[in-house]
Amino acid sequence: MFLRQIILYFSLLMFLTSAASAKIVFSSERSGVQGVYIMDDDGSNQTLLTESKELRPYSSCWSPNGKYILFKRRHKPHRESVIFLMNPDGTNIRQITKPENRYIGKVSFSPDSTSVVFNTFVRVNDKEEHSINVLNIATGQMKIIAADFHATYCDWSPDGKNIIFSKWGGGKGRTIWIMSSTGDNPRVLIPPPGGGLITERLAPRWSPNGQQIIFLQEEYNFAHIPNVGNTRVYHAFRYIIFDRNTRIIRELGIPKDMEGYSIDWMDDGKSVVFGARKGIPLNIPMPHDFVFPPCYVYKYVIRTGKLTQLTEDPGWDQTIDWISDDVLPVTPVGKKKISWGNLKR
Repeated sequence: MFLRQIILYFSLLMFLTSAASAKIVFSSERSGVQGVYIMDDDGSNQTLLTESKELRPYSSCWSPNGKYILFKRRHKPHRESVIFLMNPDGTNIRQITKPENRYIGKVSFSPDSTSVVFNTFVRVNDKEEHSINVLNIATGQMKIIAADFHATYCDWSPDGKNIIFSKWGGGKGRTIWIMSSTGDNPRVLIPPPGGGLITERLAPRWSPNGQQIIFLQEEYNFAHIPNVGNTRVYHAFRYIIFDRNTRIIRELGIPKDMEGYSIDWMDDGKSVVFGARKGIPLNIPMPHDFVFPPCYVYKYVIRTGKLTQLTEDPGWDQTIDWISDDVLPVTPVGKKKISWGNLKR
């Protein structure tokens, strides 16, 4: 009896230890099947929470209080997008939007975890228009806070007062804008850079203290290739931090051939975690037969510049979101655990 109690005690201890370290949620397509995964900060204990080959769950993120994981999924194969919530262990999956939007962009929680903001399309006078919407999770009430407004990658500030997003403008790409959380006073936050290249600033994320913003930047133009047409020529992929107080823009030392797809702060602002494809050809027209490399999850320590690859499945890992131990309540149970280096093929 005493031995059985000892075994139970150590089993519970291992459970709690695992609960404290499972922080990164991400979406991934592996072996042709799209799913939502969770893993520790070092890439270990990868756990599949939900997957579907036809409905394709993706674009996952934590609620700030650590109680929910949000993800998007098709309502039916090849049909409208809908938003779902589930518990951090993958249970209690429930739909929180109606299947009425053919497209829903990146979703971000309000800091109190009661609402979400996202870009989508709304129908006005029998015409579809871009909009930014806020959804109250408890009531299901949807409110348009910006109509006829082409914005993507909305992210709610930690103090709840502002929303940042990426917006097209001027025919030279897009840059980072800001507006109040009610949709008032939309304006450019980071002026677009000069020069002849098309510059796209994407996926902005607030730092935990709300003082800095990190974003991805793509720089490219086009070259005309006979018998092919206009072909994109990439010049750089950059990872940039903008300080709201000093307005200083600082580029991280991540290789410029790493095409990023999503990014988040990590270690309470000391590191960043992102999904990227490494080895994209630069300064030459994109070869028509180029085989794009897999998209892995990486960690970059800001102070030291150390870059670490966290996943190695030859798939498509993206929509990365990190959460602190302080708010993470449980660990995923009853799902398939995947060890680093021995991933699902």
